[in-house]
Amino acid sequence: MQTDLRGKDMITTQEWSKDELTTVLDVADQLKAEFAQGDWSHYDALTGHSLFELFYNTSTRTRNSFEAGINQLGGYPHIMSPDQLQLEHGESAKETAKILSQYGHALAVRVLGGAVDFEYPRGTEIMRSYQEGADIPVYNMQCDTYHPCQTLADLQTVREHKGAIEDQNFVISYAYAPEVRRPVSVPHSSVLGFTKMGANVTLAHPKDIDLDPEIVDQAEDNAETANVDFTIENDMERAFRDADVVYPKHWVSYKVGERGTDAEKEIHDQHTDWICDEAMMRNANPDANYMHCLPAKRGFEATDAVMDGPQSVIYDQAGNRMHAQKALMALTMGGRGW
Repeated sequence: MQTDLRGKDMITTQEWSKDELTTVLDVADQLKAEFAQGDWSHYDALTGHSLFELFYNTSTRTRNSFEAGINQLGGYPHIMSPDQLQLEHGESAKETAKILSQYGHALAVRVLGGAVDFEYPRGTEIMRSYQEGADIPVYNMQCDTYHPCQTLADLQTVREHKGAIEDQNFVISYAYAPEVRRPVSVPHSSVLGFTKMGANVTLAHPKDIDLDPEIVDQAEDNAETANVDFTIENDMERAFRDADVVYPKHWVSYKVGERGTDAEKEIHDQHTDWICDEAMMRNANPDANYMHCLPAKRGFEATDAVMDGPQSVIYDQAGNRMHAQKALMALTMGGRGW
């Protein structure tokens, strides 16, 4: 177990080693077991610690999982939006982070919404500005490039249901939805996190709805280091074959800013057949798990029969957000217990 994680930022799992990520997952499992048993042994792990949470857009799972998590560790959340700060009056992200570092112990930021959604990688640049100014750990609660805390929960969920992450056949696939506002951060973080942790990863999407080639290159390097496969498919059915885990999700290409939303929608509307239904699931292994980070567009990305069916683990994923983030906070904020 790596216990020297105090002060470490979580902007992307790519900046963490496999051993460090395994430590987070091990502690997450321990905290989840304690939660289920009503064991509050670590209730005071972060007593007196403050977590600043800054949201540029609305949130259900991310906000509430972080807020509940810090409370359960004995700390306190401060929930903010940019209009409640001086950001709109000229104070920079870097300056804001420097100030908040004087008051608390970690800063979590979600930079999505508005024009940021279509100016890739502007959200990541803003996130890095907060990181540059902060003297406390910074957690990326999602930007236009990365969603690492979702991936931590996803890794925990796969390990929980499959017994291991290593050598599992994991498929992250595009799925159709009519909106042109879903960032590419989840598939980015999925291919990075699962290759680093030793899964065989298949990335599936139609042509022109691709990922950032720099992220793809990093995933290929991870796979080579881990001696596992990383494959790109442009056919959803073929991608699902022999899968142990399938993760069909809508996203919009990082090129949306240069192409424009009308052109992007025209591209997406050609692929309404990229849907995860019962017939598509039959291409995967019989015991394959269906995953989605939520919210999902029912009837477009997946059918009710799949989302509510016996292979679905979507609510376990959602629940694990809190446990994985509790582990992240306990290990990096410098409290008692690890």
